[in-house]
Amino acid sequence: KQPQRKYILKPVVSVYPAASRAHLEGKSFLLCLASAMFPSLVRFSWKRQKEDGQVEELPPQLELREPGRSAAILLIDQQQDSTYKYSCYVQHEGGPVESIRPSHC
Repeated sequence: KQPQRKYILKPVVSVYPAASRAHLEGKSFLLCLASAMFPSLVRFSWKRQKEDGQVEELPPQLELREPGRSAAILLIDQQQDSTYKYSCYVQHEGGPVESIRPSHC
């Protein structure tokens, strides 16, 4: 009898700027979306890298989960925004996936 193979599908991960009224107060949001994965359990983390190469890990401030997709939201200060490169990391049973915020955001 053949051992049953486990079906695993790594998530597709994307980072988007999220629109809100917070930008009026000098804040903005980044949204990290993980979708099309199986199983649907994922763990998010954010990292930001300074121009000098120093990397800092940031916890997600809000996570939203529904079957087949999950999202994490990070609140950032617009004054610091231009000095950092932000990345979203998703841990999944199929392996880690990283998405870097597009520079035009």
